[in-house]
Amino acid sequence: MSFQNVTVAIAKGRILEGAKTLWQQSGLLWPVDEESRQLWFAPSPERPGMLIARARDIPTLVGMGIADLGIVGLDVLEEYPNSHVLQVADLKFAQCRVVLAGQKNQWPEGPTRIATKYQRIAQTYFTIHRHPVEMVSLSGSLELAPVIGLAPYIVDIVDTGNTLRQHQLTEIATILESSARLIANASHWRTKPELEHVRHLLQQED
Repeated sequence: MSFQNVTVAIAKGRILEGAKTLWQQSGLLWPVDEESRQLWFAPSPERPGMLIARARDIPTLVGMGIADLGIVGLDVLEEYPNSHVLQVADLKFAQCRVVLAGQKNQWPEGPTRIATKYQRIAQTYFTIHRHPVEMVSLSGSLELAPVIGLAPYIVDIVDTGNTLRQHQLTEIATILESSARLIANASHWRTKPELEHVRHLLQQED
């Protein structure tokens, strides 16, 4: 088995931490030095190459063939879909939820302003529920939106829910259950001989 021509793109943060465990359990040398800010590790005979990037960029890197495989959360795949990417396995770590939260455990009444960084997921959810909403795009610190009066509700990702509770917010509905997913460039997955070992392993698990 050779990794000379294989690259994996991995999202920063919790996904990277979980990927390290999976990588080492597979007997591969983990190339990342915790003290370094290096983001690119060339492939070697002992292990695939590795790209570390922002989560939202992983589908693009894999879809364009810069990386053959990627590890990223389902929430990101739903928010930034890419027709050139295949979702090939649920890796069952980095579990979290995308939720609707507010200051009261009460479904919004009438047209509602929602602060979120998941506009596509939130819009789809409220369209299904036929509820009119105005989206406010924020990239972080969403839990502040109800506190400062920007929006009475947020759609955000939660792990333990501690941050919501610290800001006196309540989960009203779970919109999406997410976990880390192994994705592949659709063309590379079907044709690249170096990925045969991964395809075989996943078929065995099925």
